[in-house]
Amino acid sequence: MKYALDTAHEQIQNILESATGSSSFEMKTPPPNVEADIAVPMFRLAKEKKENPVALAQRLAGEISLEGTLLCDATVTGGFLNFKLATGPFLDRVFADFSARGESFGGSEQGDGKTIVVDFSSPNIAKPFSVGHLRSTVIGHSIVKIYRFLGYTVVGDNHIGDWGTQFGKLMLAFELWGDRETVAANPIRELLDLYVRYHDEAESDPALDEQARSWFRRLEEGDPKARETWRWFREVSWEEFDRIYRLLGVEFEEVLGESFYNDQLDQVVEQAFQSGLAEWGEIEARGGKEGEGEDSPEAMEKVALIHLRDHGIETPLLIQKSDGTSLYATRDLATIRHRIETWAPEAIIYVVGGEQKLYFQQVFKAAELLGLEANCVHVPFGLIRLPKGKMSTRKGRVIFLEDVLEEAVRRAEAVLEERDLSDEEKTEIARIVGIGAVKYADLSQTRTKDVLFDWEKMLNMQGDSAPYLQYAYVRIQSILRKAAGMPRGQAVSSPRSLGHPQELTLVKTLAGFPGTVRAAATGYTPHVIAGYLISLARDFSSFYNQVPVLKAETPELAATRLELCRRTAQVLEKGLDLLGIECPERM
Repeated sequence: MKYALDTAHEQIQNILESATGSSSFEMKTPPPNVEADIAVPMFRLAKEKKENPVALAQRLAGEISLEGTLLCDATVTGGFLNFKLATGPFLDRVFADFSARGESFGGSEQGDGKTIVVDFSSPNIAKPFSVGHLRSTVIGHSIVKIYRFLGYTVVGDNHIGDWGTQFGKLMLAFELWGDRETVAANPIRELLDLYVRYHDEAESDPALDEQARSWFRRLEEGDPKARETWRWFREVSWEEFDRIYRLLGVEFEEVLGESFYNDQLDQVVEQAFQSGLAEWGEIEARGGKEGEGEDSPEAMEKVALIHLRDHGIETPLLIQKSDGTSLYATRDLATIRHRIETWAPEAIIYVVGGEQKLYFQQVFKAAELLGLEANCVHVPFGLIRLPKGKMSTRKGRVIFLEDVLEEAVRRAEAVLEERDLSDEEKTEIARIVGIGAVKYADLSQTRTKDVLFDWEKMLNMQGDSAPYLQYAYVRIQSILRKAAGMPRGQAVSSPRSLGHPQELTLVKTLAGFPGTVRAAATGYTPHVIAGYLISLARDFSSFYNQVPVLKAETPELAATRLELCRRTAQVLEKGLDLLGIECPERM
């Protein structure tokens, strides 16, 4: 179905196409000082027709008919042709849209029959789930929810990092300096200490790198000791991950580690060679000694690689080491093949940091050349940085995400301390508010920007924050509860009884929700929904402060304003749900 604003846009498109013969017009929201609801720039069309854009807009405003549409007036501001929505018909249509769609208002069926895979979160085992993992987890989870709301079948895939040379490093560190009982008592933090120590020691003893590679070869070859140690690391890691996912309310349809694809890697490499894409080459070895030249055997390493320079990518993609061990790219190519064969997705969306841009360009192009036909999309995001710079597991400069979430809940509990709530209610509300505050602080940001980690900003309970939106929802629920206890007779809502400017503004903002959801999906930008919800909450606050609801002039008007309150609460709740944030019933 088409929503009210969609219909208005389509009507403008048809009217202007009929009047000009052109078929493409851009719909914009005019600035606040322009008394209109939809603005159409005339500059491109004026250039095509060799007319002055202002004159063109004025001519069209005088020629077109808006009869039988949701529009009532056409005016000109500069080179823009502006349209106003016809109040009565538009109100009727918005309320009818809510009645027709019910709780699914804002969603659609555009994704019917289509599957999308979203690769997100993807922490490495045996490493802490730090605040640095927050962005991929909450952005990816929101994208899953947004696309599902638009009718797609969505597979949220947590591609756990449980394979690779780094595990050789950790197993060597555990063998040299680890103690099983000590690690068992506090697994993740002890394993982090071992990993950090390995890199400190390797700076002065490069021979450790070769020993670490040897451990990983043993793992790939199925050595019992290596496999047993690796499985233990994986088990204790997942226990922590699962606890944090439950705190965040994040679930996945698929959780497959990189190790799942281990028996498919030879096939990927073989196909690359058979197709003529891959060849053996040499790169500078990371373990080369200081002072050795480029031609020194110890300073170079033989690798299988795919050259991509003919496709505008100068850096080759490495797919296998000379000792037969796999690389990230080998496993990612096998993963793409598996996803195509299993789900035949419309798109595979990778929610991974922006620093991996080149790598994904390489992998996606290599997959295409190998005949793996998939619409692979990298959705990059900025890093969360500590005040002193980028987070680094190797350097041990990590803030544990679980600590952040627990602190957020504690701060929410402090705010609720004086409220007239039971202890059980305070505990549950503090969880909802605290976790929501952390998620919103991330999701309200433009995802491509870096976020400086700051306790005060992240846990701010005022202003542009989840608690502000949650409180708006709670206030509406309080109004509805009061109304339920008041005698209202047989009065029913009548959209055309609304006429106050704040009422009309609120209805128009509500009507913008479906377009906002689609825009967030198209750009993979949850912050678009966050910004919309803030506007909606502020418009509701203005409406509530200026227009009596429970004491409206007539029972019919009271019923209509209550309906407007209920629909606002519905959109606030659904919008926050698309961000992965819950709404409490009281605060």
